[in-house]
Amino acid sequence: MVIRLATAVIDSVEETETRRLKLLKVSSKSNGATLTLELPDALCDTLNTNDSITVVIDSKPITKGEQAKLYVESSVFKKLENNGLEVIGSVGGLRLVFTLGKATPSQSNIFNSEKFFLAIM
Repeated sequence: MVIRLATAVIDSVEETETRRLKLLKVSSKSNGATLTLELPDALCDTLNTNDSITVVIDSKPITKGEQAKLYVESSVFKKLENNGLEVIGSVGGLRLVFTLGKATPSQSNIFNSEKFFLAIM
């Protein structure tokens, strides 16, 4: 099953201590989800604070992912399931943290393999 956050909003795009990296913070109040992702400056050009976006996460390549503002393949480092779901991963060596307040078993299964795909549209 795909995780789709259709009502997500970019909370902030902040500078990090590392040169040419930004920290993207996204939330979806209707899903109880948050996404924090380190990205190079160049990938943040089309992402602005308060933009409404759709976030799609799946264990398989995402159809039309190449048409998204951002499309990445991520690796799972740690998956925690305590009163929700928290996944810590990596995108090209950069940190990704995803939390979901009420995850179904099929949503949680997306992160059982070593890799998952994420698209921001």
